Parts: sequence; structure tokens; C-alpha cells
Amino acid sequence: MSEKPRETKNVKIAFAGSGPFAEPIFKALVENFDNLNLVTKKDKPRGRGGASLEPALKKLAKSKDIPIFEAENKLEFEKVTEQINPDLVIVSSLGIIITPKTLDMPKYGFLNVHYSLLPLHRGSSPVQSTILSGDKKAGFVIQKVAEEVDAGDIIYKDELDLNGRETTETLGETLLNMAAAKLPDIIMDYIDGKITPKTQDHSKATFSKIIQKSDGKIDWNEPAETIERKVRAYAPWPSAYTFWDGKMLKIIEATASDINSGQKPGTFIKLDSGSGSEMTGLYGVQTIKGTLLVNKVQLEGKKPLKTSDFLLGNSKIIGEILS
Repeated sequence: MSEKPRETKNVKIAFAGSGPFAEPIFKALVENFDNLNLVTKKDKPRGRGGASLEPALKKLAKSKDIPIFEAENKLEFEKVTEQINPDLVIVSSLGIIITPKTLDMPKYGFLNVHYSLLPLHRGSSPVQSTILSGDKKAGFVIQKVAEEVDAGDIIYKDELDLNGRETTETLGETLLNMAAAKLPDIIMDYIDGKITPKTQDHSKATFSKIIQKSDGKIDWNEPAETIERKVRAYAPWPSAYTFWDGKMLKIIEATASDINSGQKPGTFIKLDSGSGSEMTGLYGVQTIKGTLLVNKVQLEGKKPLKTSDFLLGNSKIIGEILS
């Protein structure tokens, strides 16, 4: 935007965040507010020789002469917030606990962008949890930050219908862009007193967890429908994976089918006209309930391939049990 939609010079805002998920939110604030400060984590060594690579957040802040502050823990963040003395703090992907003392500092408090329809999926992996749960809708909220994680009052909620093909990457990007587009106007309406925060129904709260690499390990004794959700939820990380011939085999794309071959769960099968003519030429893995039709895989140390191309050099996998 070339012009600020409202007079914003008298509103001092601190944006606290880090990583790619925070970038569109910060960019939206830069385009709409004049008196900004950035609080982020220190640069981490990356690349050859362990050199620090400056993140996009800092590059943007420097290009706009926005003051930059760094904090790695709750006490450092408390001191930085006190130093900035903002009217409002916007939080996105910060990864730092905020102390009660810090929460009381800004006149308008802290607002957080969370990517689920709270009170559903509080916690660190809301997008993954939305997909894993098979939800029919997804969304984001802008909420007041409270001492209890994601339990604060909601000042704005937006949602969209899901088609059952979303991955964490695609759904996350969609929700992020939605939030970035709405946030500036919501902030000003909130400051102007045009929004009344709504208390969450805490009795309906569900909680997401920190995703670990081990979560991607496929259990073929789960239904095909459950495993297919994991394929989408864990893309691109940690990915849904199994093991064959001593190597990790990632399932990159798959769909669930109610076909049951009679084979043991984990058996890699070729579907032919005996399973229905429309299935001819397809491949899958038998589960405890249904077959996971496998469209794209990646063997450890190799590039992703369509399953038909992968089988050109690995046909012996057919009939073998994946672990």
C-alpha cells in the first residue's frame, strides 16, 4: 500500500516474531503503520562455516529504518518491552514465554495471530492438528495474549471450508495471507474501541503438541484415512515415512481407498482389474482398514518420484511388508 489508511503515527507498535511465518504479518504492519519496532531472536549460524544469515524480518526493518531489538528468553523480552514502551505488541511465531509483568506493560496489551478456530487446537501445531483431525473448516484468530497459552479473549475470527486435499504448507500459507490482509484494519478498530473481545468457551478447548520427527513414522495398523491425513499434515516436515530394505521411504502424495486386499498391514501391493478396473496400474499399501494409494515417494538419498517411476528400479518392493 502506498498510503496509510489511517493516522497511525501516535500508535507505537512492537512486532515480536521470528521465522518465515512471521514475515507476511510484519510486512503488513510495515505497509500500514508508521511507528514500529521489531523484536526478534538473534541470527542463527547457517551455511558453510557457520556464518549467520540475516533473516528477512531484519532486512525489511533495516530498509525502513525500523528499530531492531533482540531477545532470546522471557527475561530479555521483558527488558526489551520495557525499553520500547509500546502501546501495543503484535506477536507471531515468537517462541518465547511472556511474563505477566510484560503482558501488563502496553496500553492495549498483546495481540497474537493464531492459525486455528480457537478454542480448537491451542498450542504449537494448530495447522497440522486441523488436518490430522479431519476438520471441515480451518481459520485464524486474532486474540489477546493471556498467561495461559492461547486462552485469551478473541477480537477477530475468520474461517474457510476445507476440501480434504490441503497440506500444512498450502493451508498455512493460505491462512497466513488471510491474516496479514485483515490484521491492520483489525488493529485500528481494536484501538478505536470498535471491537469487544469475546471470551473463549474453555470447555471446548483442544490442544496441539510440538511435532517431533518420530511423529511422521507410519503405523500401518492405522486406517488408510488416518495415514493419508498424516501424509498431508506432515508435509513438508517431518514427512510421513516408513522403512523398506533398510532405508527410509517417504510417502509424498497419497489418497485413501476402502479397498482391502487381504494382505497383512504394511504390504506394498499392485492394484489390478481384480480390485476394480479403475484401479489398474495403481499401487498402494494395505492398512488395517483400507489401502493407502501411493502416488509419489522418495527413497532415502534419492529425489521424489512418481510411484510408477520409482518402481522401474525397485519393483521388488511389490509384495514386501514395510516397517
